[in-house]
Amino acid sequence: MKRGVLSSAATLALACSAVVLAAPPGVTALPLTLAGTGPYYTLDVTLQARQVSASADLSDLRVRNGAGEAMAFAWARAPQPPVPAQRMAARLYKVPLPPVPASSTTEPAPRQAWIVDTRERKDDLLRLDLALERGTQGVYTLRVEAGDDLQHWHLLQEDAQVVQLQSLPQVGAAGALATLAERESLGSNGIELDSMPARYLRLTTAQRSAIPPLVSAAVTRAPHRPPPAPLEWSAPIASTRCELTSCDYPLPRNARLAAVQIAPAEADTIGQVMVLGQRDPGQSPPPRHSLLRGSLHALRLKAERSSAPAATGWETAAITSAYWLTQAGGAPDLHSPALRLDESAWQVLRLETFGPMSQLGHAAPTIRIAVRPQPLVFVARGAGPFVLARAKPSEAGAAMSLAQLMPARAADAPLPEATATVTASASAAAATPAPADASSVEPAGSRKPWLWAALLAGLALMGAMAWSLLRKPAAPVDAP
Repeated sequence: MKRGVLSSAATLALACSAVVLAAPPGVTALPLTLAGTGPYYTLDVTLQARQVSASADLSDLRVRNGAGEAMAFAWARAPQPPVPAQRMAARLYKVPLPPVPASSTTEPAPRQAWIVDTRERKDDLLRLDLALERGTQGVYTLRVEAGDDLQHWHLLQEDAQVVQLQSLPQVGAAGALATLAERESLGSNGIELDSMPARYLRLTTAQRSAIPPLVSAAVTRAPHRPPPAPLEWSAPIASTRCELTSCDYPLPRNARLAAVQIAPAEADTIGQVMVLGQRDPGQSPPPRHSLLRGSLHALRLKAERSSAPAATGWETAAITSAYWLTQAGGAPDLHSPALRLDESAWQVLRLETFGPMSQLGHAAPTIRIAVRPQPLVFVARGAGPFVLARAKPSEAGAAMSLAQLMPARAADAPLPEATATVTASASAAAATPAPADASSVEPAGSRKPWLWAALLAGLALMGAMAWSLLRKPAAPVDAP
């Protein structure tokens, strides 16, 4: 009897929990705070704001006023087609650093500087590739600066890292040790330059870093275009599923990945990793140019034993080295640099190693992703509060061009200085204002109170039945 009652109570509690878990995910509107003098306002659609949209291209986003009316808007920077990039050799000059002052009481680590002549100041510099002497092994840290006249410099990267390592010797089938030339190498000799136009680059070894034996340099360049918006980085994302050689990471909705950074969980770990992405099965992949980096030999080995068939929709994005290395003498730890991607919209990111995943530590590494905020300009009409909302599937209306939205604006003029930002307490957003010819959309949090009440009522009922059964004396058992 007691078992049946307790089972019924447990079933009721689970049913109440299922009701709570069935609450609609995500929000359909975010409140906006306007600053400055309108009527034009610039809104950066950030990673948080992208969650409002149900479409990867954000075509269903609208800005509404307090009456629910949609505002006229335009995307300020439409996606640009890829430009042809060209890899060219660059001149590398070794520059002696000034001597250490005699008054210095400490003996600093030896340092060295180089000047890279890119031969052209008009093109955008995408990447710098450095070549080290054959047989070199080490991890080196460089400060990278850019300039046009050898006198004025601005910082690009404080701690760019160059890695070239050789695997330990392995005993072959015949019992002989492999030679140095036969061992697999692990290297990362490229430095991303963020599409910065510059005639010269200055490289300087960081404090407590060994001096890399550089022998040559090459730059990848492309025709100049307006600089992209700064990257917006997410909080660390943990893996939700791991196998022997891979871990999967769920991504925020509509996140077009511009970069990813891999952080091993333990120090003094390093390994080569293949980065793959899986998009929504209902989406057709856009045209993409290859961003594969790393050892072609390792890529062939990975392709031969890949556990992700093409039918699952996994796309290979890049091969990179993931590491967290400590240094002697109190020097700062070395961490994997950010890996640039091509802003594809994926739902899940996968990391695959060329050996067991445990080579990156006993716990799975975490990742951070970066997206570029998409500027949106709108005309604020009517009274607030203004919100960024998701349109109904049947609602018509599309974005205008910036020239149509602002007919008096010059083509090279900056965007409006007045800004709109997502209100900090976005969780307190009210229901989406209804458009004039449609009903309002119920917010995600409007059904939470009664759902929690149903759950608490079920738990209270279960507790009351259990208490009643415990107080009831057991029936006497007849002797045989």
